[in-house]
Amino acid sequence: MTIKVGVVGVGFMGKTHTDIYLKTPHAQLVAFCDQDPKKAAGDWSGGGGNLGEAKDKAFDPKSLTSHATPEALFADPNVDLVDITLPTYLHAQYVIKALQAGKHVLCEKPLSTDLKQAQSVVAAAKKAKGKLMIAQCMRFWPEWVWLKEAVRSKRYGKVHSAVFRRFASTPTWTWNQWILNAKLSGSALFDLHIHDTDFIRYVFGDPTAVFSKGNGGKATKGGIDHIVTTYLYANKSLLVSAEGGWNADPSYGFTMRYTVVFDKATADFDIGRTDKMLQLHETGKKDTEVIKCRASTGWADEIAYFVECLSKNVTPKVTTPADAAKSVALCHAELKSIKTGKPVPFKA
Repeated sequence: MTIKVGVVGVGFMGKTHTDIYLKTPHAQLVAFCDQDPKKAAGDWSGGGGNLGEAKDKAFDPKSLTSHATPEALFADPNVDLVDITLPTYLHAQYVIKALQAGKHVLCEKPLSTDLKQAQSVVAAAKKAKGKLMIAQCMRFWPEWVWLKEAVRSKRYGKVHSAVFRRFASTPTWTWNQWILNAKLSGSALFDLHIHDTDFIRYVFGDPTAVFSKGNGGKATKGGIDHIVTTYLYANKSLLVSAEGGWNADPSYGFTMRYTVVFDKATADFDIGRTDKMLQLHETGKKDTEVIKCRASTGWADEIAYFVECLSKNVTPKVTTPADAAKSVALCHAELKSIKTGKPVPFKA
């Protein structure tokens, strides 16, 4: 079964997604929508992101149906799946509209920065004919999938500590600089750090509380540019923390890392090590082992997964709307901890 796709918003992530659909079995890119007149006319050049500039397409965007508004795309009978890669503050309202139009929906993270909006989307998804998945890409990133399985299987014994780090130069590539407006993006906490917050929940479950420190003002006025969180669990011997920020110098670029200490091994991932990103230091072995995972990205694998689910009429299980809303709620607990200077209990 072929799933026909329409993309709403062709900035960095929108162009990344369209390129992936061209290579995804059972997917056919048929339509797009963008309010930028240049992009609407088929010129998708330029743009950037954490992992570099989005490449110009290897196809002619003019071969697709260009819709003037998201609503027009939602009404297109030739579209089965709507991929929403709009700015964060527009996610909730357009996800709900697309679901109400009877479409399947993939929406970029976060679901929303507003808890009430997030819950409204969850409620709409329960009533909808189509299926909704939020693109929590770290749940699909090959080296992070490896970590999830290593923890689940206890292959190297229990986990003693897990430290995640995601750090970047200030993002200055977005349309009208919306991402640096904390009211629109939720700043680094909801746009960047939520990747690790969500993955920590996915691997270790919900914490009982969080204790966070953070600051802002260098990149986003009134927002959080840099955050460090300790996730507290009933198992008091388990140490889990994550650091995220986007106030580094422009020359810094981007990094994401994790270091997880097991009973019998230490796993260390660093995206900057190119072909040696994931390294395993196993007890009793002299040499460091380089773990080779599939040459893919979380973006490609999440899209392939969702398209396969739709082609088989199966509800996605790796990430659900309710789960995505929980990660938003946990970020709010972290924000409260920053503001109060105290640990904040978490119960979503």
